[in-house]
Amino acid sequence: MKVDGGGDETAAAAMADPGRGKKRPPSPSTPPTPSDDGEDSDDSCAVSDEEEEEDEDEGEEDQEENNVLSDLHIGLLFFLLVLDDKPQRFWLKGCTALTVDDFPRLSSDHSAQTEARYRFPDLRLQGPLPLILFRAFNDPLTDKRRHWFGSDYRLDDESEINVNSARTVDCLNGCRCHSMNLLQLIDLKISGYRHTQPGRAKIFGFFAVRDDLEPLRNYVFRHAIDNYEAVSVKPKTGMACLPLTSPARGICITSRALFEFQLCIRTEDSPEAEDEPKGGTLIEGCTEFTNILRSTSFTETVRLYGEKCGLDVKFLLLVNAVQATVDVGIIHSPACGLNLKLYAKTSGFSDVLRLFRGVAQSSRKISSVVAVVRRSHLDLCIEGSPADIDLGEKLPCTRWEHRFGAGFHGTVEEVVKLGDFTTISVKVTWKAVSKLPP
Repeated sequence: MKVDGGGDETAAAAMADPGRGKKRPPSPSTPPTPSDDGEDSDDSCAVSDEEEEEDEDEGEEDQEENNVLSDLHIGLLFFLLVLDDKPQRFWLKGCTALTVDDFPRLSSDHSAQTEARYRFPDLRLQGPLPLILFRAFNDPLTDKRRHWFGSDYRLDDESEINVNSARTVDCLNGCRCHSMNLLQLIDLKISGYRHTQPGRAKIFGFFAVRDDLEPLRNYVFRHAIDNYEAVSVKPKTGMACLPLTSPARGICITSRALFEFQLCIRTEDSPEAEDEPKGGTLIEGCTEFTNILRSTSFTETVRLYGEKCGLDVKFLLLVNAVQATVDVGIIHSPACGLNLKLYAKTSGFSDVLRLFRGVAQSSRKISSVVAVVRRSHLDLCIEGSPADIDLGEKLPCTRWEHRFGAGFHGTVEEVVKLGDFTTISVKVTWKAVSKLPP
C-alpha cells in the first residue's frame, strides 16, 4: 500500500467521494510480503513485531522518542524553523539528548516555567518543542477565577464528549458541510522519569483535548487506578509510550486547542490498607497549542516539563480535513481467539496510527475516529493470527491492506477474509465535523 511522502492537500491524490452505502464483495487477504532484505517495505502501515519489541526494550535508545538524531559520536541535532509556511532544518553540533540525570525538573508555577527558557537555553535543541505547563484547574494553589484558560474552555465542566453526544452534521435539507483543521494524536509518552520500582510502571489517569467547537473533554487516554496501563520505561532516557484510544469525534483546531491531563503511577499497596492501592502524581496540568502561522498540514512534537517527568505529545495538524469513523467487527474468529492489530496512515503522512492491538473474539466490535485531509485518503492495515496457546509455536499471520478516498459523505463496507480462520467486517463512514451557517 503506497503512501505518498507529502502530507497536505496538494500532495495527496484527488479522489472522488465514496458513494452512500457502497458495498463490495469479500476482499482477499495477503500474507505479509517482506522485501529482499527481510524487512517490510516502507509503503506499508503495518508495524513489525521487531519494532514492537524494540519499543519495549529498556536498553534501547529510541531516536523518535527523543525527537532528535541520536548519533552521539558527533552530537548532531536539528531544530525546526518556519519560513514561508515551510519547515527548514538546520544542523547544530555539541548537543545531546536529555537523560534521566540531566532532565530539568520544573514546577507548574508560571514563573518557574517561563524562567526555564533562560535557565535551560538548549531545551529546544535537546528535545521536542517545549511548551509552558500551566497549573491544573483543580490545583489547590489555583485561583479558579483567574485561571489562564478557565473561562475559555469551561474547565469547571468535567463532562466528556462521547459518541452519543458528539455533534453530527445533518444534510437532509441541503449539504452545508465544510472541512476544518483537525488534530490527530499520534503518540503520548512520558520522558525523563526515574523509575525505581521493580517491573513495569503502572500508569493511570487521563489525557484529554478541548477545542473551541465544543470545549468538553475529548479523551484519548483514560485509566482508573485499578485499570492501570503497565508500560516499560527506558532507564537512560526515562521514556515510556502510553497507548492511545480513539477520540469521540475529530478534534477541531481553528487556531488553538487545550491539552488537559493528569498522569499518575500506582505504587505498592499500603500495608495498613491492603484493599486500597496507592498512587502518586507524575505530571498534571494543561497547556494550549496555537496555530496561526501555518496554512499546510504538518507533524509536531511538543514537550511539557514537570517536577517528576516530562510529557511528549506528537500529533498531526491536518488542514481542510474531515472525519472517518472506522468500525471493525469480528464476524468469525478461531476458538482460541484472534491476535489482532489494526493500523492506519492518514493523508499521505508516514506516521503510523495504532488503532488497536490485542486479542479479539467473535462479535467483538472496534470503533476508531481518524482525521483525514479532504480529497486525500486513509490507509488501513489489519493483521491477524490465531491466539498463541503454545508460546513456543509460531503461528501464521495474515495481512489485509486497503486505501479509502476521503469525502464529506458516504459509507464503504468491506468483508475481509484473513486466511481460512477469520472473517472481519470493515466499515468506513465519512462526515464533516462542522457545517456552514445557513
